[in-house]
Amino acid sequence: MNEMVTPACVGCGSLLQTTDETLPGYVPQSALLQPESLCRRCFRIRHYGEFTPVSVTESDYQAQVARIFDEPGLVLYVVDVFDLSGSLVPNLARFILGSEVVVVVNKADLLPRDVHLEEMKEWIHTQVQLTGVQVSDVLFLSGRTKQGLDALTNHIIKETTRPIYVVGMANTGKSTLLNALYEQFEAGKEPYTVSRRPGTTLAMSQLHVTGPEGPLTFVDTPGLVHGTRVIDRLCADCLAEAVPEDRIRPRIYQLNPGQTLFLGGMARLDFEAGARQPVLLYVSNRLPVHRSKLERAEAIWTTHREDILKVPCASCRAAFDQLKPRPVQTKRARERVPEGTIAISGRGRDLVIPGLGWITLSGKPFRGRLWLPTWLEPAYRPRLVGELTKRPYHERSYGSYEGRFS
Repeated sequence: MNEMVTPACVGCGSLLQTTDETLPGYVPQSALLQPESLCRRCFRIRHYGEFTPVSVTESDYQAQVARIFDEPGLVLYVVDVFDLSGSLVPNLARFILGSEVVVVVNKADLLPRDVHLEEMKEWIHTQVQLTGVQVSDVLFLSGRTKQGLDALTNHIIKETTRPIYVVGMANTGKSTLLNALYEQFEAGKEPYTVSRRPGTTLAMSQLHVTGPEGPLTFVDTPGLVHGTRVIDRLCADCLAEAVPEDRIRPRIYQLNPGQTLFLGGMARLDFEAGARQPVLLYVSNRLPVHRSKLERAEAIWTTHREDILKVPCASCRAAFDQLKPRPVQTKRARERVPEGTIAISGRGRDLVIPGLGWITLSGKPFRGRLWLPTWLEPAYRPRLVGELTKRPYHERSYGSYEGRFS
C-alpha cells in the first residue's frame, strides 16, 4: 500500500493543512489537492502584500539543513553583498560537509560603481572560508536584474545527478534567485513567494525542471532570522526605506567636531573631537539622514523621531528605543586605545551596521561614539571602496575581515 504524502506549499515549503488557520500551511479543504497549491499566507503575500510573521527556530532550521549532510549536492550559498557580515550563516560548515559550495553574492547591482566585483572575489572567498565552509567558486549576481545569471546557469546545468540546494540567511534573496533560475527553464513561472520581510520561506521544498543536459532538482531552504540585523526588526513599510533597491549613491558629509549624523532613528555617529573630515554613508538612497550639532542630538532624538528621523515607524520603534554608545577613535601604529573602542587606522575603516549599511571614516584624527540599539553589534573592515577593491587581494598588507565588539 502506498503511503500518503502530505503536499507542501510551493511558495514557502510548509506542509499544507486544513485544520488551523493560525498555523503555517493552512489552505481551505477545496485547495488541498490542487497542483502547485499556495498556503493562505503565501497567497496573501503575493496578491495583497499582507505578511504574517512566522519564524523558524534555530533548532528547526538546523534539523532541516542537516538533510544536506545525508544527501550531499551542490550548495548555492547566497550572501548579501551589501551585508556580508550579517548574511553568513552560523555553524553552516558542519551541515554541508561533502557538498560542493558556490558562494552566490547577491544584489551585486546595488553596489556603488566604484566597487570592482572581481577584485572583491578573493576577499569574499576568504571571509566565507574563515567560517569553516570550503568554497569552490564565488559568483556575483542580481536575482532582480538577472545580472550574472547566465554564468550561474552554466554552472548548474550539469548537476543532473545531485540536488542543488539554496541556503542563506533570511532576506538575502534566495527565493528571488530561485525564481530567476526557474524562469530560465520554465518561462513566465515564479513559484517561490518573495517578500521584503525576512522569513518568507519556512521549510525545505523541491522543484524539478528539465535542463538542457537533463533533469535538475532545486531545493529551497528556510532563511534563518537571528534578530541581530536591522532588517530583522522592521515592518515592510520601514524595509522599503531601509533596504536598498537601487544602486547606492554614497552620501558624503564634511563633519566638524561637535556634530552628529543620524541614520534614521536607528543609528547615530557623534564626532566629539578631531580634524574636519569627510564621512561617507553607504545606505539606502531612501533612508533619512540628518546632520545636527552634537549639543542638540538628544533633543532631536526625543522630539523628532516621527518627522525628521522617520524610520522606524511607531510600530517598529520599541526595538530601537535604547541606543548604546560604542567609542570610536583613530590610532597610530602600535598605539593602544581603551578596551571596547572601535579603532580606526590611518587608512580609514568601514563601520558596518548589519542589515543597514556602513559608514566610512577616512583615518584622519577622530574621536567620537557610534550609537546603536543594545542588541545590534557593529563590525569593522578595511574600506570596501578604495581599499579592498583597489588592488589584488594578495598584495595587501592587512589581514582578514571583521572584528566584532561586545
